[in-house]
Amino acid sequence: MHRFRAASIRTKMFVIFASAYIIVISLVGFIMYVSNVNEMKDQAQSLSKVLSTQFSRTIDLYFNDIERLSTGIFTDNTVQENLGNYDQTNSLFQDINIRNNLYPHLFSQAYPRRDIERVIMYTNSGTSFIYDKRGDMEISYEKETAKWSESLYDIPKHEFLILPTTEIELLSGEKAQVVSLVRHIYTIPQREKIGSMKIDINVNVFDRLLELENVEELEEYLKVIVLGPNKSVIYDQQRQYTGASDIGLDVSISKEEEPLDGTLSWQDKQYLYANRHSEYTSWDTAVLIDNEFIIYERNQIILFIAVTGAAAVAIIAIISYFLSHQIAKPLMNMIERMKRVERGDLHDRMELTGNSDMDLFTRVYNNMLDSINKLISEVYESSITEKNAKIAALQSQINPHFLYNTLNTMKSISRIRGVEEVAEISESLADLFKYSMKDLDKLVPLKEELKHIENYMNIQQHRFQDRFVLKSEIDTNIEHSFIPKLIIQPLIENAINHGLADVKSGGIVHLKIRKKDNNLMVYVQDNGAGMTKEKLEEINSSISKKNTTLDPKEGVGLNNVIQRIRLIYGHRYGVNIESYKDEGTTVILNLPYKEEQFTPREGTE
Repeated sequence: MHRFRAASIRTKMFVIFASAYIIVISLVGFIMYVSNVNEMKDQAQSLSKVLSTQFSRTIDLYFNDIERLSTGIFTDNTVQENLGNYDQTNSLFQDINIRNNLYPHLFSQAYPRRDIERVIMYTNSGTSFIYDKRGDMEISYEKETAKWSESLYDIPKHEFLILPTTEIELLSGEKAQVVSLVRHIYTIPQREKIGSMKIDINVNVFDRLLELENVEELEEYLKVIVLGPNKSVIYDQQRQYTGASDIGLDVSISKEEEPLDGTLSWQDKQYLYANRHSEYTSWDTAVLIDNEFIIYERNQIILFIAVTGAAAVAIIAIISYFLSHQIAKPLMNMIERMKRVERGDLHDRMELTGNSDMDLFTRVYNNMLDSINKLISEVYESSITEKNAKIAALQSQINPHFLYNTLNTMKSISRIRGVEEVAEISESLADLFKYSMKDLDKLVPLKEELKHIENYMNIQQHRFQDRFVLKSEIDTNIEHSFIPKLIIQPLIENAINHGLADVKSGGIVHLKIRKKDNNLMVYVQDNGAGMTKEKLEEINSSISKKNTTLDPKEGVGLNNVIQRIRLIYGHRYGVNIESYKDEGTTVILNLPYKEEQFTPREGTE
């Protein structure tokens, strides 16, 4: 501890920075590891439950459909008549006739179902009619002695049994693994037994029913096994144990809707599992995820955290070293110089040391002091210049009545001499000056401002000819509302001078004035160059700030409009701008709607 206290400030900064970051990275890495491993286990367990439930319900739906198919077969009139009237003393010719009667019906029911291998109809006397869709239909006189034929008597008449997976030989000589649905056939409506039926279904149907999607990474670690009531394997997705009697897989059985889940050990491996028991088929659908998947994912997480953590530590160590070296050396000198500035000494300068980074800071520091000195001088000089300019402006003002009378004289002479265009311009200019030079601090009716805009546009259209036109849309009954004088015309002027500056023809300035609630909304829109999104955000940001002034390049008239509205109405009202590059700009003016004159007060809120 004593050695650390005695170390240089650079060493202390390096050790502190590096240690702090290493501790933070280690803590974050540990939290990420625990969180990701637990989350990954939960996701794997949840996935096994979802798949188990989904597969079990799919199997139930499928065998429900097979049950309806069996009902459709034995309730058919052909089956009822041929089996109901069957006599064990029938001749071979009579049996062949029954076979021929049954074949079309069984063909129409079973052939479209690619998963059904064969359908067998048993009479009470033991004769069986075997429909095999890969072959034909044959008659057998070997009496069925399977255990299931006796078990059918122990269940209600409307129920059926599903037999576990067995291997059968088809009429074509091929062998196939099948599960079978068996049930008795009864007369309708007497409900007397007239035979039995057995539908053999190829276990390949489970490949289609239990198709895995979007689990490619997990597929090699995943097992789907369907178990019968006596633990026999109905189906194994990897086809290792399909048809086996008992493979030692012991999963818990739940009678609830929610599948059971947990961990189990099987064949020297650990698995996450979920099992859903079906009351309909009495089968268990178990989804097993090999623990190797958890280990693999955990190792991937460790590798990722280790690599990123080591890289981060190395980078932080390097950065900490250079930061401590660069910061500590000039720190005291910089503080001393800044204390001198604090005491008011703006003439002391830092010297270049040869260190590029520090020299940059030194130049910025020295330039800052130069700028401050220069700014102080400029502010002082500009205030004197401003005062002198105001005095000169007052001295040079022309009497408004003299200017107005002069323009009227020009109008009269122009009309006498037939120069009508000059007369119109003189008349418009005279009205414009007359309007502009009187009672600037008073509100005027909107119609007077519109007349002033008309005079202004008359002069501009004589000047620019067909480069642009003004289109106006004014709501009715609002021309008597009062607004500040010269509040709209500068927006028109701004649209012409800036928005349509590069437009040679086809320019449009669109003026719309609407009454909205208790506000008067003025829209001045042009179809000119518009502006970029960044420039628009910069201007609107400046407008939204109190006591701000726009760059004169954006329009002196717009600047004056903003300031006057704030002085008269306060910051609740003002200007907003919408613009799209190469499409045009819209300036929106928001004023209170007033139908009578009032005296504005500066700073009204």
